[in-house]
Amino acid sequence: MKKKATKEPVRLREKKLTNGNLSLYLDYYNAGERQYEFLKLYLMDKPKTALDKQSNQATLELAQRIKAKRTEEVLLGNFDLQSKSLSSTDFIKFYQAYITTYTKADNRVLSASLNKFKTYLKEAHGKEKLSCKDLTQNLILGYKDYLEAKLTGEGPQTYYNRFKKVVKHAIRENLFSKSPLPENLKFKGGGMNKGVLSLEEVSLLYKTSCGNEVIKRAFLFSCNTGLRFGDIKALQWQDISGTELAIKQNKTQEVNRLSLNKNAIALIGERGNGKDLVFPLPSFEGSAKTIKNWVKRAGIDKRITWHSARHSFATNILLLGYDIKTLSKLLGHTSIQHTQKYLSIADERKTQAVNALPDLNF
Repeated sequence: MKKKATKEPVRLREKKLTNGNLSLYLDYYNAGERQYEFLKLYLMDKPKTALDKQSNQATLELAQRIKAKRTEEVLLGNFDLQSKSLSSTDFIKFYQAYITTYTKADNRVLSASLNKFKTYLKEAHGKEKLSCKDLTQNLILGYKDYLEAKLTGEGPQTYYNRFKKVVKHAIRENLFSKSPLPENLKFKGGGMNKGVLSLEEVSLLYKTSCGNEVIKRAFLFSCNTGLRFGDIKALQWQDISGTELAIKQNKTQEVNRLSLNKNAIALIGERGNGKDLVFPLPSFEGSAKTIKNWVKRAGIDKRITWHSARHSFATNILLLGYDIKTLSKLLGHTSIQHTQKYLSIADERKTQAVNALPDLNF
């Protein structure tokens, strides 16, 4: 006589989402009742790259461990779905799973922030894994100190802000019984470490051969509008009406409306069809390499990145005498606090200009 198979008390299941990803959840059958626990973990339905497949595997392993834990609890009779705490979840794998489903333009920076945190764990604590319950305030303060020791300018705060975004998401998903984030954390003032181009240097770049005409026009367009790389790369002709541009910013999801000056209109060239890209740019890395060589060819001895175009636009607007509220609206900032960092650069430029006046013999 065949032995009847024992029914699993906890099963791992998948639910297909509208965006094509698969949401993982647990299906419980306990004391005659069926319950579900959605894990907030997601798989790509058809992973294409090796990195995508690796990410899927890590997410699936995490889900399997949670399932094993829940099965043990059901069998021991101490299962309580309402009081579930996922504090034993591997924070690093949760971080990676969060990145996998993240769709905003700063995904590249978010991935870099994970790599920075992993490096810190290994160098400072000799760890490659970290459960959520072990992510303490002291460990986070150590990470902040590590970032300030290793990076300059805005780098430490940029990486920490992405890290904090993931921790806050984990808090909402009940991975922590209380927030591990230190309050009122302040970073050392270091200013922005990216170079800022003067109006004369922007003009010099215009006159210098770049090697890629699309990158050249797009970068100079950013110098005249302050738009980020992701927004310019996604810019379609339907976003431009006459001399006005209206675009939903990838970073803030806010609609930014800008009046285009004569330079910007000249740089976009002949109008194309509605959903066609205005600037069909290559990858960020490819564009950055071209800009580096272009700046060197122009004889400009500054560390210029793509984001320098946005910084240059902001600084030059202030130097021309316009107020910070106007600049904040032009940049599409949600708070004037984000705009105030440009005041120090503009003030420094004014001081340099005054000190450049020739000495007079009184």
